[in-house]
Amino acid sequence: MRIFTGVKLDDAVRDKIAKELKPFKKAGTSIRWIENGNFHLTLKFIGEVDGAMAERIAGALAAAKIAVAPFNLRISGFGKFPAGEDLHVFWAGVEGNPELQALFSGIETAILPLGIARDERPFHPHLTLGRNRAKYNFKAFFARIAEKQDLFLAEMRVAAFQLFSSRLTAAGPVYSVFKEITLVQS
Repeated sequence: MRIFTGVKLDDAVRDKIAKELKPFKKAGTSIRWIENGNFHLTLKFIGEVDGAMAERIAGALAAAKIAVAPFNLRISGFGKFPAGEDLHVFWAGVEGNPELQALFSGIETAILPLGIARDERPFHPHLTLGRNRAKYNFKAFFARIAEKQDLFLAEMRVAAFQLFSSRLTAAGPVYSVFKEITLVQS
């Protein structure tokens, strides 16, 4: 199974993002949109593991008791990767904060003894909303992103994070919570 750690968004947050996405979806691009129910914040993508390793990872995360108090997560603006004329990932921004960075670092530290390396790229919190592989003229789409790059979308309280499993299907990925880990006040 493919696994990753992340934060499950509440229904109100997903609904607000979906509402703000409507004009982008009507643009008729080549973007493959993520289903609203699958919106989440990925913290650490781990990848393919067997069931026994998934259980070991879940155990390590629970045992680590990562000392991060519950915190507010603010979602603002839209953007894309990479820079320039291409678009591979369309996203909603997540405002960085010390608690979110500490949670990411705590997860990496907790699973390092299991042979799961730290990410080499800096942590750039975002919610993936769509993916694209096709060549397309995104000029008008990029103008819409520029108009909405600072738009406040939502805020929610984070009191736990999840270890998700991801099953790829012809209709897109299906995410399931493998284990939920409650944040521990430091």
